[in-house]
Amino acid sequence: MKILKELVPGQALEEVTFLRRYKRFLVDVKRQNGDSVTVHNPNTGSMKSCLKEGARAVISWKSAEQIKKTGAKLPATLELLHSGRGWIGVNTMRTNGIVMAALRKGAIGLDSANATGKKDAASLLGNSALNRLKKSMDGSISEPGLKDLDFRPDLYWQGWLLEVKNVTQLEGDWIQFPDAVSERGAKHLQSLGKLAKQGFACGVIFALSRPEGKRFRPAAEIDAVFAESLRKAARSGLYLLPVRFGYGMQGVEYRGTLDYELEEPDPDNPLMQAFT
Repeated sequence: MKILKELVPGQALEEVTFLRRYKRFLVDVKRQNGDSVTVHNPNTGSMKSCLKEGARAVISWKSAEQIKKTGAKLPATLELLHSGRGWIGVNTMRTNGIVMAALRKGAIGLDSANATGKKDAASLLGNSALNRLKKSMDGSISEPGLKDLDFRPDLYWQGWLLEVKNVTQLEGDWIQFPDAVSERGAKHLQSLGKLAKQGFACGVIFALSRPEGKRFRPAAEIDAVFAESLRKAARSGLYLLPVRFGYGMQGVEYRGTLDYELEEPDPDNPLMQAFT
């Protein structure tokens, strides 16, 4: 199912060649005319299974008006990298919007029918978020502030609090998350798990943004604390949904769900010593 007809609405796309990533947020690419240009990389992860010198890539160009309005120092943004088998969506700033579009089109079936017997998470929203929700046409808002709680989920959708994760890490036949230690991600899972245990409709959508990988799992060898937080939250009632998206210069497609596995923790993993 087509989710977005344009990868980056209103911005010009260009296929280029990936050269290198450095200082975390900077990427050098080569244009087809031979010129090299430095572009913004909004992905904070390691991208360890995505980066290959000489790989095909896609960047989006900012308009002069956008540069003036935002004060951007770089003219373009890295959007896609090619794995050899297909495009990888590496711009994590796009993921929430893609998931929301999939929810609105009914590709991701997450509504009151899934929340039977669960409490509507609207009762957790702060006043500002409630005011935005009243103006919403479809019962959804992004980054809802929670009353008396110190974290902000990615989405509120028709009763649900949702965390969204862009997943690009590949290890054999497994597509997994995270690709670097994510203390913030683990804390959010712990908070959502507590709310799920209280009966609220809470979930995490893993947006699988590359074509490879037959099953999903948390990357315990990279972040054992995140993996254990996910296991505990799932046991508390947190809903887990890995969904695949297909990327291209002509937009984004929804490609269905994937099975997942939550392995038992490895007591010898030194990262587990940090888990409380």
